[in-house]
Amino acid sequence: MKTKPQKIDPKQVEKFLADAHKKAIAARKNLVIDEETAYQTAYQAMIKGSLALMLSHGQRPRVQLGHHIAIIEFAQKHLDPRLGTTFALFDRMRRKRNDAFYDIAIVSDMEAEDAVRAAEGYLKAVSADIHARIP
Repeated sequence: MKTKPQKIDPKQVEKFLADAHKKAIAARKNLVIDEETAYQTAYQAMIKGSLALMLSHGQRPRVQLGHHIAIIEFAQKHLDPRLGTTFALFDRMRRKRNDAFYDIAIVSDMEAEDAVRAAEGYLKAVSADIHARIP
């Protein structure tokens, strides 16, 4: 089992969602400073948003190897299937972030911009889903 049940706490969900939105704003601002930082921060925004989504469903990831994959898979299962291309980018971002963190990976201006745009759109979808279920 990759997740475990947890009581839904609307305040906790909102805190995770607010933090995700702050990270998206930081990612946008970092585009002019450092593409890699913008890219990684956009990824963090998407992970935090996905965690908010999980928590809003009364689940949380187990801390184990591959927990980011479990978070992404959970979100993909619970959000609109039309976000398929966003999830493909999300997974590429995960892999590239790992490469950049543990080795050297070059993040282009276009990749960073695409990541930030994806994070912003993704968080709109996550927020809409959460607020439709938890007013």
